Amino acid sequence: MEIKDVIRFQLKRENPFPGMMVDADIWSDAHRYHRDAGRLHLLAFHSTGIVGGLEVNQNDPPDLSVTIRPGLAADPDGNIVIVAQPQRYKLQTRERGIIYLIIQFREIPGPPLQPPDGGQPTRITEGYRIQERDKLPNEPYVELARIDFDPADPVIRDPKVPSKPVKNEIDFRHRQGAGMAAPAPAPIPSTPPSPPPPQPERVAPIVQPGPTAARETVTVGYLTLGGTDGLHRAGIENLVREVSWRSGINVEMRAVTSLKKDVKGCQLLYVVGNSRFEIPGDLHAALGDLLKSGGVIFGEGCSEGQPKGAKEFGLAFNQLATQLKCKLEAVQRDHPLLTCAHIFSQVPQGVEPGMLLEGGRMVYSAGDYGCAWRGGRPDSPLPRETIRTAVEMGANILAFAKGTK
Repeated sequence: MEIKDVIRFQLKRENPFPGMMVDADIWSDAHRYHRDAGRLHLLAFHSTGIVGGLEVNQNDPPDLSVTIRPGLAADPDGNIVIVAQPQRYKLQTRERGIIYLIIQFREIPGPPLQPPDGGQPTRITEGYRIQERDKLPNEPYVELARIDFDPADPVIRDPKVPSKPVKNEIDFRHRQGAGMAAPAPAPIPSTPPSPPPPQPERVAPIVQPGPTAARETVTVGYLTLGGTDGLHRAGIENLVREVSWRSGINVEMRAVTSLKKDVKGCQLLYVVGNSRFEIPGDLHAALGDLLKSGGVIFGEGCSEGQPKGAKEFGLAFNQLATQLKCKLEAVQRDHPLLTCAHIFSQVPQGVEPGMLLEGGRMVYSAGDYGCAWRGGRPDSPLPRETIRTAVEMGANILAFAKGTK
């Protein structure tokens, strides 16, 4: 949880004195103080997401329904969502595409009424609403699962391989687990730091963040330009899963179909292609706004079967950087991209020899990390160490996007 989402709370409590009139406003303010203090504590010292339970399973026998098991979650507003009984949810959409199955906190006024006949509800039940969406909402929510839905096969199933769900299988890879909050990371400097003065040698414990650490969210927009749709998608999905699980960053992936709408709120825009492309001048403003807000645009050419096309994509990306007044220069040792999560003395290799350019928060890679994140090309798999190094470099890219905000 980012600090800006916590400090929006302004706690105010009553100042009681003899003879003070207790009306509805006083009563409401008194209880609001305790409720807001509890929400503030949850957001400041814990991370939001699923605390336990809330598993999503196929119906028995399988159809267009899923069963949501009892469980507990905390939403980004600090509200607790409790599902006490199993819930069956039947999908309503019949359109092809990604379905986001979410749960949201809801307040439900209820009896007894005062006065009894047609009066005001005197109780509020803290309930929930389960909903399917074609896009994630702006209001607070907790994601339960996703489904890449194909109406040609009207059956929803449990995934055979949870790490690689296919069409109409329940996708759990983007569920966020709640836990204890991790310390705030140090800001990434805009210029490489100078070497510190010599210090006496000390031995300190190393703290390794685990999967239950607080997870600030990095929203990654995925955009294919100058090539076939779906380039590097499997690779970036693998990276998202690895980083979400192993670090203190929760990564949310978003398909970008409209530069004017979908890039808003992205910390990282991942652009991939294998041929030359052009972006109309009227869309440059959307990319410029992304950079001004602290976002990062990361471009990468896919060289699988198209080495010449990847180079053409790189030239087009560099031209776009010039149009956005970003001067790309080779990343050297001690650059934040090589130090902000994992330490590298030089740009590591992907499928191709590693080469990074950066300037004005635009980054270009000629290493084809996207193919490395899925294990290499089908005809030339990479060794485990190269894959792991490429994933660590991907974690640096995500941390760089998060740290430059």
